[in-house]
Amino acid sequence: MEEYLWEKVENNEDRVQALINEAGVTRPIALVLDMRGIGPEKIRDFLNPSLADIGDPYLLPGTKEASARLWQAIHNGQRILIHGDYDTDGITASALVAWVLRKNGGIVECYLPHRIDDGYGLTVESISKTQANKCDLLLTVDCGITSYDAVQLAKDRQLDLIITDHHTPGNEPLEALAVVDPKLPGAPEEIQELAGVGVAFKVCHAFLKYGRENGYGGEDTDLRQGLDLVALGTVADIVPLLHENRILVKHGLKILAGKQRPGIHALCEISDVSENLATSDITYRLAPRINATGRLGDPTDSLKLLEADNMVDAANLARKLDAQNRERQAIEEMVVNAAEAQIAHRYNLNTTRSIVVWEEGWHQGVVGIVASRLTRKYHRPSVVLTRDPSGQFTGSARSIRRLNLVDLLGECSDSLIRFGGHAMAAGLSLTEENLELFYQQFDNAVQKVLGIESMKPILAACGEVAFNELDDHFFLELELLEPFGHGNPEPIFITKNVVPERKMPAGKNHTRGMVVDESGTRMQFIAFGRLPDLFPPPPWEIVYSPHINRFNGNAVPQLRILDVRSAGAK
Repeated sequence: MEEYLWEKVENNEDRVQALINEAGVTRPIALVLDMRGIGPEKIRDFLNPSLADIGDPYLLPGTKEASARLWQAIHNGQRILIHGDYDTDGITASALVAWVLRKNGGIVECYLPHRIDDGYGLTVESISKTQANKCDLLLTVDCGITSYDAVQLAKDRQLDLIITDHHTPGNEPLEALAVVDPKLPGAPEEIQELAGVGVAFKVCHAFLKYGRENGYGGEDTDLRQGLDLVALGTVADIVPLLHENRILVKHGLKILAGKQRPGIHALCEISDVSENLATSDITYRLAPRINATGRLGDPTDSLKLLEADNMVDAANLARKLDAQNRERQAIEEMVVNAAEAQIAHRYNLNTTRSIVVWEEGWHQGVVGIVASRLTRKYHRPSVVLTRDPSGQFTGSARSIRRLNLVDLLGECSDSLIRFGGHAMAAGLSLTEENLELFYQQFDNAVQKVLGIESMKPILAACGEVAFNELDDHFFLELELLEPFGHGNPEPIFITKNVVPERKMPAGKNHTRGMVVDESGTRMQFIAFGRLPDLFPPPPWEIVYSPHINRFNGNAVPQLRILDVRSAGAK
């Protein structure tokens, strides 16, 4: 069984008691809120996020200028081209902006780059391609903030350009008609982690506000109807589900669960998503199918699905996405197996702190997801590379907590052609002759920061509780903590001196049963990836996440046991 490091927060009992007294929450929920830095003054907004708390869109610099130019284009009958991206965030952002502009009279087309042929983001090549469409105004979503060459070409060709993005800007300002990015100076702190579709939502909000204030229109557009797209893209892009992201996703999930959009309805049907739609359904069922088209080549079918206006077209497109997702899974599995063979041959995991694997023929569209799988399995920063059409080796890196990939890659910069990204995920390119050098430099950089003990996954518990504290009231409050995701994970607790009353196999690799603690309270449990004979001798200490197990119309409290050890063991 995999070894975990248990990390229990030392709770501030005064703060925890204040949350119990002032907010009336149960002690386990107070432990979670305290761990996440939410005091009594913030608790209402966190537990009951309201759309009324969405900030003035004009507070995001550039939105007013962008709105004025968009309304001008509509009134002058000019063609607007939306330049998106090939992932779920970029596709949903494109669909959202196109819907709002068309609803208000805009002549709009969308352009999504091809991952292999065009590469990432706004490029000189994509400017040339979009100009073939004879657009008068080009608006980017989820890309463009560091596209200096492309912006210069647009300026040279007298093409009006609005950049909307959420990635980290470069050092020099962009010469565009308007630039909207919450990571630029001047944006409120609570919106700096918006996804690309969240920024697109802000631009749409500002556009409608500007139209209503100046008598241009916008009164008939209910932006709440687009929150399903915002929830999809925000969860898929793994941005923190806090502040405005939390508000947008909480309310967007309700719209998404209604499946009013034919494409969403068809996608949920083929993905076996129930009416109790959660963020995990986006992460593991919906987003992979939307991403599949872009991973294998042309993402246009995913955009068509979201824009479909009838169930016949939607069902056909959903089947197509599902088939491409199965193809993606097969390619991904082949690459994972080849990477695993390399790891077994090359690495001593008792001493190596990182993983770097490469192969000439691996599909470019799956290297990122393979890097994620290797990082999860081996709990080490992982880099997966393949040869691109230019002859270079290009790929993706994924990290573990406490390691900043941009910093690590910076220490290897003399062996790289280029790299970029953020702390947990990055892209990079290098020449074939530098592969071995990079591999050594990268591992040396990791070894400077982390010891071998840190190569174990961490279970960060919110505190220690007794089973009798996990009552009906607790489970009602647990729902108020949703949506769970990056920045707001499902709560994890520790309970000691637990004795199994029943444990039996569940499927091929899992165990389910009943446990009781010192309070005498019984709880059902499920332990994935652990067979009954792999449990240590009781009594136990367990780390688990509590949830409601819904099955065949029944709803029963259940503990998802993540790790277990004999009581008193270290």
